[in-house]
Amino acid sequence: MSYTPPPSGYLVPAAPGSTPRPATVSVSALLLYVISAILLLSAAISVYTFASMPEGLIEDIYRDAGMDAGLAESTASIAMVTAYVTAALYVALAVFFVVLGMFVNKGKQWARITTWVLTGIGLCCIGFGLVFQGLGSGLGSSSAGGIDQKEVTDRLAEVAPDWSVLVGTVLNVVLLLSMLGVIIMLALPPSNAYFRKPAPEWTPPAYPTV
Repeated sequence: MSYTPPPSGYLVPAAPGSTPRPATVSVSALLLYVISAILLLSAAISVYTFASMPEGLIEDIYRDAGMDAGLAESTASIAMVTAYVTAALYVALAVFFVVLGMFVNKGKQWARITTWVLTGIGLCCIGFGLVFQGLGSGLGSSSAGGIDQKEVTDRLAEVAPDWSVLVGTVLNVVLLLSMLGVIIMLALPPSNAYFRKPAPEWTPPAYPTV
């Protein structure tokens, strides 16, 4: 089968992935994998913490804080379900961040934009969470509906593994820095050039051979 060359002056799009991947993009993908690992660890710690608590302990904590027995039982059930649903969400996000890392490495613009959106939201949520966590220790007892919320928080912290709070805080700090790093790396000029759509390449006219 003979090949018909394109007409004179025809612009052929550059081959995808022909531009060498800069270090900024490679580092951002690596940080996305780090974020994924941290989310998996956070999910495992959350499930382990609640699963290791004696049955009925959370209900007793709410009841001791002044909550009605029936309401304490339903609130404890909701707390357990929320913990497991949150852990499942973390696992799903972890998988998605791995996928984003793979496509960011390939220079896909949609992956870059999606990464910016997710890490930007995560940056705000984790940042505010760490701030409130730091301020929480200095706040006095608060009451809502006759329930001593500070007592509930303190009791839950007491029954959790000793290492869980420290490890959770460290993971959140690393997660915060990793997300910030991803945002910065993907915004640097080498990354911009890598994600820019390749310009068409001019193909010189082909002359028939005798």
